[in-house]
Amino acid sequence: MDGTTARRDDAARTPDGRARGTRGPSGGGGTHRTADERRAQLLDAAVEILREQGLRGLTTRAVTTRAGVTHGIFHYCFGSKQGLVRALLERELTGTLDSAWGAATGADDVRTALHQGLLAQLDRVRTDPGRLVLLDELVRAARQEPDLEDPAAWEQARYLTEIESRLDTWARTADLVWLAPTADVAALVLATADGTVRTWLVDRDDARARRTVDLAATAIASLARERP
Repeated sequence: MDGTTARRDDAARTPDGRARGTRGPSGGGGTHRTADERRAQLLDAAVEILREQGLRGLTTRAVTTRAGVTHGIFHYCFGSKQGLVRALLERELTGTLDSAWGAATGADDVRTALHQGLLAQLDRVRTDPGRLVLLDELVRAARQEPDLEDPAAWEQARYLTEIESRLDTWARTADLVWLAPTADVAALVLATADGTVRTWLVDRDDARARRTVDLAATAIASLARERP
């Protein structure tokens, strides 16, 4: 198998190594669903448990009971609790990236793009702060537990990679260069987004949060200059 074929094969598979769109075993009531549908069903159940009971309540038995499926289906979809945690992080991260940085796609300049992205991420949290608090708890726990350290590191690395890609694209489109390595600028954007969100979760001050976004977008955009 050559490198191109291997990459295509990887892309056709889910994070747990199974082919996308394949059907797993049926759950209760004889209903047949695809593996992707079963994963979504179990992830929804896991989020409900996190909301109600916190991380301590997130057990395999609790998730399967809430979803109304067998343990066999759970292990088919995720393999382990760590696989479930990783999938939860992936779904939240994908949603955040799509809603926040997708909002900045049509911006005319770097400052506007940064402002739209940071503001969209803030608005996502304002819409449903409880979910972020619980998933943030999940990430912190993953960083503290040796067997869950990989999902947390993976979550942060993917976020930084996506932001860095956006920064490069915006600079090329506007014929600009960054005065600092884009990896460092991406880390600054991530720290700004996290700090703004965490501060808002404490004080719930919408006006202050929006002023922070305004200042941050202007400051970070000042690191870009016209290409010589």
